Amino acid sequence: MGYKKTVTAASLVHEGHPIATQAVPKDFAWLRDSTGSETQTMYFHLDNGCVGFVQIAWAYLAMITTIETNAMFYVPGHKCVFETHNGHTLKVSKDSYEYGCKGLSMAWNKEHDKLNVKYTAGKERNAKGVAATFEFVRKSDGYKIGDGKNHIGDGTAAHYFYPTGEVIAKGEINGEKFESKGVGLFIHAHSGNIMPYNVGAEWNLSFFTGRRENASPDSKERSTFHLLQYLTPESYGSVNCSNAGLTEDNQLRAIFWDTTVEHKELTKDENGSGYEIPKRVIITSKGKTTDGKPITVTFDARPSYRLHDIDVLHEMPYVVRRLVQALITKPFIFERYEENAKVTVAVEGEDPYALVGVAFHELTMVK
Repeated sequence: MGYKKTVTAASLVHEGHPIATQAVPKDFAWLRDSTGSETQTMYFHLDNGCVGFVQIAWAYLAMITTIETNAMFYVPGHKCVFETHNGHTLKVSKDSYEYGCKGLSMAWNKEHDKLNVKYTAGKERNAKGVAATFEFVRKSDGYKIGDGKNHIGDGTAAHYFYPTGEVIAKGEINGEKFESKGVGLFIHAHSGNIMPYNVGAEWNLSFFTGRRENASPDSKERSTFHLLQYLTPESYGSVNCSNAGLTEDNQLRAIFWDTTVEHKELTKDENGSGYEIPKRVIITSKGKTTDGKPITVTFDARPSYRLHDIDVLHEMPYVVRRLVQALITKPFIFERYEENAKVTVAVEGEDPYALVGVAFHELTMVK
């Protein structure tokens, strides 16, 4: 059986040109332009310990359009809250920089350096549901690998990143009101001319935040490392596609396009998905600093604390579920939290150093 090709964005960059380039505002405009899917997602780590994300998700397949809001909030010591709701109708402004649906809206300002997010989906449906507002003030330029698009068969899958920003949040979780600042990561993802479930068979996402291991206890230094990696289905060559970024002191320090992810210490999922889940994940990312030095980041992650497992088919509308079920078996998302995370950074010509903090991990299996 012949394979359809997967051609990565990095491989299309001509010799002598930078593999990573700056993402511009139009890369974050809403598209909705063909069969496929689109998400706008803000991940956050707040100073009060709350970790999570809010997301608008759109998909068009087999003449059916779905719009969902997805949100997760975890406060250490409390039960994780995950909510997914039908967004009904997507509304997009003329310039495509404001978008929203029932329960969730996102709007960029004219300078495109501040995003306002209003999440009410949980509260609208349940008096004990979550409601929150966020202000994401980006602190660095965005980035993409090549033009951002990996070519998978006749379709494309694109990702664009704002790797760090200050987050100001307030709302209500578990019946308790909160107000806190923190750090965020924003990702625009889009697939076109390809069914969403054909983009990747396995996905790994990690979002670490912390500081240097030798920093003083009262240091306000904050560093982040994020990874988005997926393996295309066997029918498209099982090609590794990855994006990763390192920020320090609110500035982008390095971008990575060569990442390997190793799953170790596999154990059968106790919640009935049928998958084997790693207790240890070794992430090795290679790229360059913003001033051109080779850099390697190693993240020996232990995503042991279970936040939530998502049975994707169970959350889909009936007609879409029947269609997808005929083509794939059990798509599941496993969300985990790591309290004592450690990332090692090695820049050519400099002494290696470690970052310590916490991390959110998400593993998606579509097989």
